[in-house]
Amino acid sequence: MAQFSFPILENDELLPCMEEMEIPLTAAQLAKPTYDVVGPLFESVLISLTGVTREELNQPLFAAIDAFEYPELHDESIAARNFFRHLVKLMSACGVKDFGIKDIYKPETARLRRHLSAVINFAKFREEKLVAYSEMSAELDVLAEEQQKLQEVLAQKQAEKQRMLDKRAAQQEEASGVLAEVAELTAQNQALNKQFMALAGEVKGLKAQCNSSADQAQAEKFELLAAKQENDRLNDQIVQSPEKFQRQLVELTAAVEAERNQVEEADRQCSELAARQEMVGKVDKEVAKCIELMAELESAVATKKQHSRTVKELKENISGAQLDAGDLEQQQQHLKRQLATLADGIKRLESQAAVKKEAMESSIEEQLRDKEAVQAENAAQQALILQHEAETRAVSEKTSELKQKHQTAVAGLLKRYMQLRNEVTKYNKSLEAVMSQQPAAGVLRSKQ
Repeated sequence: MAQFSFPILENDELLPCMEEMEIPLTAAQLAKPTYDVVGPLFESVLISLTGVTREELNQPLFAAIDAFEYPELHDESIAARNFFRHLVKLMSACGVKDFGIKDIYKPETARLRRHLSAVINFAKFREEKLVAYSEMSAELDVLAEEQQKLQEVLAQKQAEKQRMLDKRAAQQEEASGVLAEVAELTAQNQALNKQFMALAGEVKGLKAQCNSSADQAQAEKFELLAAKQENDRLNDQIVQSPEKFQRQLVELTAAVEAERNQVEEADRQCSELAARQEMVGKVDKEVAKCIELMAELESAVATKKQHSRTVKELKENISGAQLDAGDLEQQQQHLKRQLATLADGIKRLESQAAVKKEAMESSIEEQLRDKEAVQAENAAQQALILQHEAETRAVSEKTSELKQKHQTAVAGLLKRYMQLRNEVTKYNKSLEAVMSQQPAAGVLRSKQ
């Protein structure tokens, strides 16, 4: 256990220090200490240095006081014992290991000076360390408050991180659905593109064939019109020959039949072309639908890209949140290390307090033995006090008698002194009278 040393102070240092501690003490009281002086003095020291109140010192332990058969008889003894226990603990902390009950009820000047020097040394040490302790306490409070705030921020960040992870999972599920739909639409688009390319080639051929058939029908119509005109012209020029007419009529009928067949063939081809054109219209409608599907597909792809950008931003935010969480965890670890250091200091102080407590308990046992010895000594001293009181009364009576004799002698001396004084006064007066007569006689002789 650490041993404390302290200088023994003289009156010129000790008394101002006690006055600075607002504990009144005079040099006369220090030179001749009594219980009436030392008891309140140590009580003030205890209250000033430990922070314990006078009410706490006088407050009995109700759980223990019930153990006495007559607890009202122990009101003062319990308060005195509580006061002595706190005072022994304080003096042990000041470096005084041999403080006993005798130092309160029967104080000695040298030991009181030593005890007060130890108290002043401890008070100065306490005042020096109190600033650092207050700063450390304030810093600890600030660190605890900062740790609480950081824990709250960390909880918020973790909740936000969890929310972002949940949102990311939901968006990933939605993105997976969108990607599956995009893949399906892409496959459909590719199939429709292939079908569109095939139909586009066929439509192109049908359009060309339709245009060719239309041109051919138009040409045949022109030829038929020209044939009719030629027939009319020939009818005007016809010769009234039955055989020739009959032969021309057969030829014209055959030509007309051939033209009719060609017209019917052209009509049939036009019908086929119209049917194919209708089919082309249907294909155009399908192609328009495909185009709309492609537009929707492009919109879905754009949405997917937007979701991908959102997911990327969320990943960046999550990375930032993870970095912030890492910083917060580092700060929390730093605070935990500081708290561990403070906890080690507290444990060290508790171990020192336990050692001091053991020393105090051993000192209390020793003081109890000293108390028994002091009580026996007090009984002997009480007997001596009674004897001294008897002797004092005898001396007082003798002193009174001597005083009376002295007063009588003094009165006689005063009376004798007054007589002598009166005689001296008379003698001086007569001497003055004689001296005053001698100069007058001398003057008379000189005149004669």
